[in-house]
Amino acid sequence: MTEKIFFQKLGKGQPVILIHGFCETLEIWNGVAEKLAEKFEVFSIDLPGFGKSQLPSTPFSIDEIGTKVLGWIDHQKIRNPVVIGHSLGGYVALAMAAKSPEKFAGLGLFHSSAFPDTEDRKANRNRVIEFVKAHGTDPFIDTFVPGLFFDKNHGAIPQAEKIARNTSIETLLAYTAAMRDRPSSIDFLQSYDCPVLVIGGEKDSIVPLETTLEFGQIAPKSTLHILKGIGHMAMYEQPDEAQAIVADFILANTIAR
Repeated sequence: MTEKIFFQKLGKGQPVILIHGFCETLEIWNGVAEKLAEKFEVFSIDLPGFGKSQLPSTPFSIDEIGTKVLGWIDHQKIRNPVVIGHSLGGYVALAMAAKSPEKFAGLGLFHSSAFPDTEDRKANRNRVIEFVKAHGTDPFIDTFVPGLFFDKNHGAIPQAEKIARNTSIETLLAYTAAMRDRPSSIDFLQSYDCPVLVIGGEKDSIVPLETTLEFGQIAPKSTLHILKGIGHMAMYEQPDEAQAIVADFILANTIAR
């Protein structure tokens, strides 16, 4: 059985696919998507298990989720898109590009990483799994979402929390394990011949600045931007600048194939 992927489409022109992060839905991109749609055809998707997209059989890998999104791209007949992935969405985008590099005009890693989890990070994922099994999703969301923002009083936190609270316990557990077990994408990036955009936050506690700087120039055709004074959520913390960076990247690097 092929699970359906829910999506929204705006605008016309060069196709752009926006993939949200962990405990998010396509709603996280709303403001950015609307601005990008002034120049491009913008697809925002709910990853399998999030929002209105069905959860696959568990357990699954990030690679398997990437395969499902590739199938959706083929079904929609989307040609030569630029894919922008936030955090978890970046892991999925990397898996997709590694599997079918010829399908994409460019790749954007938006507060994401090409490195696998460190041993400490894996241990933290395991603690999250045990905590959520014992206490449910809400206590986890209470601390997780504010931690994504540098300003813990940011006005968008309640909206991000509302979106996150729609995440089922099954989805949260399955993706936590899948992120823990994902492989390195460094070797792939070193040989990837398409343009790669890397956007990081100076104060990001999820993907630290030094991590972004370390992998952000590995790809042969990489473009690196560090946004000052923000955490992990540029689409809320600096939406205008983030949108402008993405738009400029697409306009400068779209390759007709």
